Amino acid sequence: MTRTLTRTAVSALALLTTGLLLVGCESAKNAGAAPPGPSVGAGASPSPTATGPGGSASASYRAPTGAAVPSYQPPSRLDDSYFAEGSCARVVPGSSSRYETVPCDSPEAEAKVTKRSSTATGVAAALPRGADCPDGTDAALDLTQNALVDVKQNRAAWACLRNLHDPHPGDPGGGGGTGIVVGDCVYRTDSGGAAETRCDGKGEHPPQYKVDKVFIRQTLIDTTKPKPTCPEEATVSFTLPNPPGTLTLDPTTACAEPVD
Repeated sequence: MTRTLTRTAVSALALLTTGLLLVGCESAKNAGAAPPGPSVGAGASPSPTATGPGGSASASYRAPTGAAVPSYQPPSRLDDSYFAEGSCARVVPGSSSRYETVPCDSPEAEAKVTKRSSTATGVAAALPRGADCPDGTDAALDLTQNALVDVKQNRAAWACLRNLHDPHPGDPGGGGGTGIVVGDCVYRTDSGGAAETRCDGKGEHPPQYKVDKVFIRQTLIDTTKPKPTCPEEATVSFTLPNPPGTLTLDPTTACAEPVD
C-alpha cells in the first residue's frame, strides 16, 4: 500500500513539473517576439510617436530641419514705422545702396538711423525736400526708392544713417556722406568739376584740394551785407550739388586750397 502511494505521488510530481516547463517556454517565446507595427523599408528607422495628453498617440514625430532664410521682401506700404529713428539696418545682400532693418543687437547690424523725416503723403510727397541730416551722417536714404514702393501711393520719406563702426565717410575728410563740408578733400573730375575723396589718400582718387570754407551764394544779394568770398589762400572754388532730395535757388560755394 505504501509503495503504491509513493509511486502515485512521484507520477503527480512529474506531471506538475512538465506543466511548469511548458508554461515557461511559452512565456519566453512570447517575450522574444517583436510587437506588430508598421513595416519599415530597408535601411530606414521607424519614427517614434509623440504621446498626447492622457497618453494617447498623436501625430508622428518629425526631426526638425534648418529653416530657410527668407529672401528680402520690401514693404508694400511706406509709413513712419519703416526705418524709424533709433532702428538699425544693414546693406541688402547683393546690393550696394539698398538697406533693410535688422535688430540693433544683431551681428549683422551695420548702421543706425539717427534721424528720420515724417512720411509725406499726397501732394507733399511729390515736392522735393531735403534729408536735413545731422553732421557726421554717412548715408542719406530715400525710403521711397529703398522700399521700392509704387510712386502712385504718393508717399515719401528720408532716413539719415550713421555707421556703427569705422569707417565714417560722413566725417570731415572721410570721402563721403551727404555733402561736402569744411575739412573734406576733393579732386578735379574730367568734366572740370570737383568730387569728394578721402583725405588720407586711401580713396579711389588721390586728394588734390582741401576745403577750407563753404558758404551760400545768394541769388538775390542784400546790399546791406558784405558779399561772402573765398579766403586769399584758396586757389579754387566750385559750386556744390544740392543735398539729396532738395531744390534750392541759392547754390553753395566751396573754397579749397591745394593739399600739401
